[in-house]
Amino acid sequence: MKSAFNLFEKVLFLLLIISSSVVLIIQFLNYSNDDLISSSMFNEYKISSSYNGESINKGVITLKNMTPNYKEVDVLVNGEYVCDFTNDNEINIYVYHNDIIEVDGTKYNNKVQIKVMGISKNVDSPKLDTITTTLQSIEILGKVQLK
Repeated sequence: MKSAFNLFEKVLFLLLIISSSVVLIIQFLNYSNDDLISSSMFNEYKISSSYNGESINKGVITLKNMTPNYKEVDVLVNGEYVCDFTNDNEINIYVYHNDIIEVDGTKYNNKVQIKVMGISKNVDSPKLDTITTTLQSIEILGKVQLK
C-alpha cells in the first residue's frame, strides 16, 4: 500500500513539473512572438472591436472656440480630459461610437461658445455647426454616432 502511494506521489510530482514547464514555455513563446502560437488554439475568444458585426471606426471632430479670449476651456470625452484651446482656437479630437463629448467652461464666469466646425464622413452625430454654450458649467456637446 505504501509503495502504491509513493508511486502515485512520484507520478503526480512528475506531471506537475511537466505541465508547469509546458505553461512556462507557452507563455515565453507567446510573449516573445504573438504570431508563433496559433491564435485559434489559445485565443479562441479573441477580443475584437465590433459594433453589430461591423468594425468600429474612429471619427474625427473639429471644434472651434468661438470666444478666443477664454482659452482654458477643456474638452472631455466620456468624462476624461482630452485637450483644451490654450494653443489654438481649433482642435481635432478622435472619437468612437457612443462617446460623449463635453465642454468644461467652469473656469470662467462668462459664456463660452464651442462650435463643431468639421466632422469626418463617418460621423453622423453631433451635426456640423452645432454650438454649445457654457456658463461656469460642463455642458454636453453631444453623443457620437458613427455611420
